[in-house]
Amino acid sequence: MSGTWPIIILDVAWVILVTLGCWLLVDRLITGNVARAFAYVGITGVALFVFTALPLRFFLMRQRDEATERERLLSAASERREFESRLIRALDMAADQQAAVGVAVEAVTILTPTACGEMLLADSSRAHMQTVGTTPENGCGGACHCEVATPSACPAVRSGHAVHHEDSRLLDACPNLRGRGPDPLSALCVPVSVAGSSVGVLHLVRTADEPFDDRAIADLTTVAKMTGSRIGLVTAMAQSQLQASTDPLTGLLNRRSLENEVRTLVQQGEPLAVILADLDHFKVLNDTHGHDAGDRALRTFARVLRRAVRDADLVCRYGGEEFIVVCPGSDKYSASLVFDRVRMELEATLGDGRTPPFTVSAGIADSGDATDFGDMITLADVALLQAKAAGRNRVQLNAGV
Repeated sequence: MSGTWPIIILDVAWVILVTLGCWLLVDRLITGNVARAFAYVGITGVALFVFTALPLRFFLMRQRDEATERERLLSAASERREFESRLIRALDMAADQQAAVGVAVEAVTILTPTACGEMLLADSSRAHMQTVGTTPENGCGGACHCEVATPSACPAVRSGHAVHHEDSRLLDACPNLRGRGPDPLSALCVPVSVAGSSVGVLHLVRTADEPFDDRAIADLTTVAKMTGSRIGLVTAMAQSQLQASTDPLTGLLNRRSLENEVRTLVQQGEPLAVILADLDHFKVLNDTHGHDAGDRALRTFARVLRRAVRDADLVCRYGGEEFIVVCPGSDKYSASLVFDRVRMELEATLGDGRTPPFTVSAGIADSGDATDFGDMITLADVALLQAKAAGRNRVQLNAGV
């Protein structure tokens, strides 16, 4: 309240000054009390209106407009914060890259319903761009598809920030935008960064008479940024989980992961066959050709196993040069046919001469021999020793209990 008193005092002083000035002017120019009174009232009224009421009205209207604009900006900021919060919660529920891209596409459709576009990401080699998500075409007739082939060919990816092309006919329009569709286009390309590196782009187009405004650019940049962060996080989590569950040399399941998978199969009452395979004379191979050749032999055999077994079979590097294949729904006789196929595939693979030749022996047991997985491995190990004693490069079935 104390802050308004100076304004009130100034207003009163201003009114007194104006009325006094008008009185002195009328008193000097007009004679006659009646005429002087009418003139004083008229001149004072006009002066007060011109010099006080009009500026005050202008000032109040300006304050009202500023208040309206502030309210609009606050409302827009509130809506944006709410949308970002919803986007964050939706991305937090995305378990993989495909789900995160789906959230981004839905968010883009909400923000720019009249635009169409796609999200492109680099493949694992970072050499090619692949379309991972598309919005509804909205009558664009295929104009939303970008032909950029590599990340380095995209101006937005190279620059690392959003690029807005207002009209595809302009001299500085993106070359990938020219001649696309029958009508001139406006395009917005926002880079998608994963782990600090621009590896993709959010590409949107619509007609040139409806370019993207600053708010749309800011909102879509937020979508691309948050989506890239989520993709980076889920990718890192998947890699961490993969590293925790696989053997780093061969990429096969490790022992703990195999036991977890088999535990589920046993609980479901699934019959199993267990193949325990071992590379013959592996120590001699290491001593003769070196550990690098030994590692190549292990990786080669792991690739052969993955190719030769069924998709449902579990393949594990059990330790050292030992490998286990668990065949759900099989017995030891059908599993022996699988391993015969493995041996033939291995022989054909080693024919290229890039890896020193080696053979593999195996022992096989099934759930008809023992109900416990550990006991099946023990019986398969006994059969493996028998195969080794019989001359190696062969498969031996457990004789039963």
